[in-house]
Amino acid sequence: MRKNKHISSVPLVVLDDPAAIDHAYDLFRRDIPLAVVSSQYSAVLPFMIGNNGHTAAFVADVDDPDQLAEAIVIIERRFGRVGSVIRYAADIPAVAV
Repeated sequence: MRKNKHISSVPLVVLDDPAAIDHAYDLFRRDIPLAVVSSQYSAVLPFMIGNNGHTAAFVADVDDPDQLAEAIVIIERRFGRVGSVIRYAADIPAVAV
C-alpha cells in the first residue's frame, strides 16, 4: 500500500455500535478517508467492495489490544496518524469531519 501524503489523520471506526457504523457510512459516502475494523467480516465487506481508495478495512479481534495496535500501525503506514478511535456513539465528534 502506498501512503497518501495529503491526509494528516484519519479516524478508525470500530464497527460495533450502530451509531458508529452509521458514522462510518456517512464518512465513506462523502469520500472522507477513514479506516474501519470489526471482528465480523460481514461488517467490513461493504467498505471493501465499494472501496473508494480512501478507506482501509480490517477484520480483527477488536477486544485484543495487540490486534488493534497492529491494525493502527498498518493504517498509519497507509494514511498517516490515526486521529481518533470511534467505537461508541459518545466517541462521534459533535461536528462530523
